[in-house]
Amino acid sequence: MGGSKTENSSDSRPAVWPAMIASASLVAQLVAGKATRDALFLTHFGLTVLPAAMIGAALLSALSVIVMSRLLTRAGPARVVPATFAVSAILFLVEWSISLESERATAIAVYAHTAVFSTAIGSAFWSLVNERFDPHEAKRLVSRITSGGTIGGVIGGLLVWRASSHISVPMMLALLAAMSVAGLWGSLRTAPLEQRKAKPRAIVTRAGVMVLGEKPYLRLLALLVGAGAVVQALLDWLLSAHATHEYGQGPQLLGFFAFFNMIVGVLSFAAQIGLTRVALEKRGLVGTIKLHPMSVTAGVVLALVLPIFWPVLVLRVIEGVTRGSLYRSAYELFYTPVPAAKKRATKTLIDVGVDRIGTALGSAFLFVVAGLAPLSLQTRIALFGVLAMTAAAWLIASRLQDGYVSALASSLKSGAVALDDDDAEDLITRKTLAETTALLDRDKLISHIDRLQRQKAAEGNVAIAPGRAPSGAPLSERAPQGSTGELALLFDPTDKVLARGAALRSGDPTAIKQALASPLSPTLAPFVIPLLSNDAVVRDVVRSLRRAAPKIAGMLLDHLLDHDVDLRVRRRIPRILKVCRTQRVASGLVFALRDPAFEVRAQVGIALGQLAEDSAISLEHETILELALHELTTGRPTWSIGSRVSIEPVSDAPERSRDGDAASGMPQSAPPSPKDERIERDDLRRGLGHVFALLGLVLDREPLSIAYRALGAEDPALRGTAFEYLEVVLPPRLREVVVPLLGDVKAPPRSRERGTNELAAELLRSRGGLVRPSSL
Repeated sequence: MGGSKTENSSDSRPAVWPAMIASASLVAQLVAGKATRDALFLTHFGLTVLPAAMIGAALLSALSVIVMSRLLTRAGPARVVPATFAVSAILFLVEWSISLESERATAIAVYAHTAVFSTAIGSAFWSLVNERFDPHEAKRLVSRITSGGTIGGVIGGLLVWRASSHISVPMMLALLAAMSVAGLWGSLRTAPLEQRKAKPRAIVTRAGVMVLGEKPYLRLLALLVGAGAVVQALLDWLLSAHATHEYGQGPQLLGFFAFFNMIVGVLSFAAQIGLTRVALEKRGLVGTIKLHPMSVTAGVVLALVLPIFWPVLVLRVIEGVTRGSLYRSAYELFYTPVPAAKKRATKTLIDVGVDRIGTALGSAFLFVVAGLAPLSLQTRIALFGVLAMTAAAWLIASRLQDGYVSALASSLKSGAVALDDDDAEDLITRKTLAETTALLDRDKLISHIDRLQRQKAAEGNVAIAPGRAPSGAPLSERAPQGSTGELALLFDPTDKVLARGAALRSGDPTAIKQALASPLSPTLAPFVIPLLSNDAVVRDVVRSLRRAAPKIAGMLLDHLLDHDVDLRVRRRIPRILKVCRTQRVASGLVFALRDPAFEVRAQVGIALGQLAEDSAISLEHETILELALHELTTGRPTWSIGSRVSIEPVSDAPERSRDGDAASGMPQSAPPSPKDERIERDDLRRGLGHVFALLGLVLDREPLSIAYRALGAEDPALRGTAFEYLEVVLPPRLREVVVPLLGDVKAPPRSRERGTNELAAELLRSRGGLVRPSSL
């Protein structure tokens, strides 16, 4: 909703820039730290020990993920992320002091440090981002925050590249400590102060492994991360092997890694700015994340043709660029609909634990490969391993779309709010109301209020609304057109059918009810259907017609589709037809969704919603979507209560002058009153309710209904989830029309209770075109 989104955006805007700075500091530290780590380790231990170091790092990460998951669950990312940056800065300073005595010991310490903190702090930071911004907002802002990370990658690579010519490798550790301090400041500013100071919410969680076992969607994300980790491990080893072969050891090797990371950062930034947002909008999350394995596969083909340094370097650049831009932006968005409890229990487990398991598997494979010679053979074998993992990643990504939509729906269900009575416009509540018979008495209630007002007017208490003549007495109080006995004398008294027909035509409510007490034959149906307009006997008429409906369905449909039939009759027929669970009736009701009267279309939507629960009923997906689009465009002028506007153009409509309406003489420039605005808002809610009822015929009804409810909630995260769900499930042509209208769905706060007189006046005003709200 327009207002709500604006408000929410303004609340979170101050957190965007600090989040970008924290992201930049984080990635700069990762890039510079990785270059420093590799240069230190390869200088003092060599390439042959690298697979063992990678496995050891994976084991350390597996332990750190347990600690990080527990911390995130108990304290939340708003507290954990700044603390992690602070601890990392302190450790870098300690390692710098150790390097003054032993660079060999420092190499081991830095390798362990980066193994424990690098991925864990990144995962925790993105948990902070996911909890700070709602899903709809995150989709717009995550590319900006990721851009901060890509800029940080450029800065980190550039600093290390230039510094490698002037300072020693151990001195880089002091620079890394400064980057951690910048990340500490950004993360503190990203999380609201009250969130950091507040006592953590009591979130009931279970072990992340148990949650993964129950949630197929999260298991798919874990498999995707695992496949990507194997790819990274193989490519990192390939690049290290070829770079060591080309540049030797020491500062020259550090300069290469720094330059490589800077190039990856620059290209990632360019891809982030020029491709990521377009890819997310055009290809969606799954299509965007698939670009990563597709691009890597193309690079593998090139490297297989020429298994030398430069093709391997190009392949590693392609993987790094697509992972740092397209993959990262899409991957983090897959977590936005996951509830906080499950996210805290599993995200670090997946991002760090599964990632390190993949790294360990890749390293174990490299143990075998490293014993082979020459380097070209090692390269080809490793490349075939990369090719297998990219194929697996592509297949896994193909299955994520359904899981993402299901997770959004589950998030909506778990976050649905309790609504006041005034919020009964929601779709599930409407359906409940529609299945009762209370609204069958609404015309009777209006008649009763009308009589009370006339009585008070006669006593001088109130005046009857202008422009309305006092209606006659109810049918039950008027003299019958002819007694049952007089009419029966015209027919053979032994003919029971004619006698019942005479009673049905008598106008006497008592006689009519007696005639309806027995089962209705199709012969008498033409006498009974018009009685749906008779408020005094409508309950009995509906019960009688429902019992006979399977035999007279065609006749009921004919009356429904005949625009010359009384409107009250036509709008009540769908309540009868809903008991006929046949394809023929469903097809006829679909045809009636183009009726000129909105109240008829709304009742048809309710009936179809109940018929659609039968698996034997088939509704054409495209037809229903076209009807929903037709309702949003051509049918919208008929949404107002009491409207008699046809959905077909009216050629003799009065012309409007610049100064006002020719028919009413009222100036068009007059600002609408608050009451008029409330009426327009109610009309919009009524119309959109019918549209969502139609969409519920072919889309998942329950989450769609909850999404519509959530649009009126006070919780911005719940509203954002609802917007995100609707953007995902609605076809583009519908989304472009319906989403702008959702800004006015939420009703304003009530400033006072509405009195009986005001309610009565509104009921009287609505008598001409009153409809039951449509439902899913």
